[in-house]
Amino acid sequence: MPLIIDGKEVRQIPTVDKFIQSFPRFKESSNELLNQSTKEVGSKHLLYIGQRELAATWPGDDVISVLGSEDATTCHIMVLRHTGSGAAAMVHFDGSSVAGGLATMISLVKDFTEDMDSGKLEVHLVGGFLDERKNSHEVSDKVLKALCESPDHLHLVTACITHFNTEYRDSVPFPVIYGVAFDVRAGTLFRATFPDKGPDLGLRSARHCTGGKENINIYNPKTHQLTIGPFHYGRLRDVDLFLSLPESHMRKYLSTSPEQEPETFYESIKAALIHLRDFPNPMETVFKGGKPKIYNKDQSSGLWVPQLS
Repeated sequence: MPLIIDGKEVRQIPTVDKFIQSFPRFKESSNELLNQSTKEVGSKHLLYIGQRELAATWPGDDVISVLGSEDATTCHIMVLRHTGSGAAAMVHFDGSSVAGGLATMISLVKDFTEDMDSGKLEVHLVGGFLDERKNSHEVSDKVLKALCESPDHLHLVTACITHFNTEYRDSVPFPVIYGVAFDVRAGTLFRATFPDKGPDLGLRSARHCTGGKENINIYNPKTHQLTIGPFHYGRLRDVDLFLSLPESHMRKYLSTSPEQEPETFYESIKAALIHLRDFPNPMETVFKGGKPKIYNKDQSSGLWVPQLS
């Protein structure tokens, strides 16, 4: 079934350049986001979603009411919401397994929607910029293709992507928005940053740093638990060499957009490298017995607490 924009079907898959030309009205909705101040979101009721991760919940969830993600330069953050049930999902796409990730999001939202005809599936897209390597173009094109080829009718509401999410600093392009949050109960999207990104960031980043392509679901809204793994990840050659590099070189060799990475990039990638060095065989050293790492949200602090075996 085709993508729906302003009530009309988009039957021909557009490139992002063609999309921007054909649907300039998204500049208006993009400006609404771009003109917002960035809100710092605390730990309580927050589920942070990292690169190649996704999650879903519904307004009746009394533990998680905000989905959030940031550190997106060439990456795209997508929110899918059913207007009837209010169930919503978020994913942080970097171009890998986009169609599969979208299909999982739709399935999760449908699980919390008894009557799909009571509303429609709306999509919000944020991310990317006019980078010189055109990595953002590639991600945008893959996302638009997946939306157009989905078997479900998807209504695109927000598309603050690539062209619309670019500013210039001394003639160098940068993304304007790096992170967004979605208030599931209110059904609102807003610019955000997250001091607390949840547990096991080194482990979670190690997976995509070594080629794990799948966009994995990290949350069970029925048990209110954050679940990491189990999954395999490959070995990274010369990990000690990478760890010895200064920050500028690490950005150069391990980022798609070295100059535009946020300040948190170095510490994040360093944590992943240390994890890869110290835990080279995750199924033996991390996920013993093939069991996932499970966390419960502490209601007073908002922090994720590991579940005892």
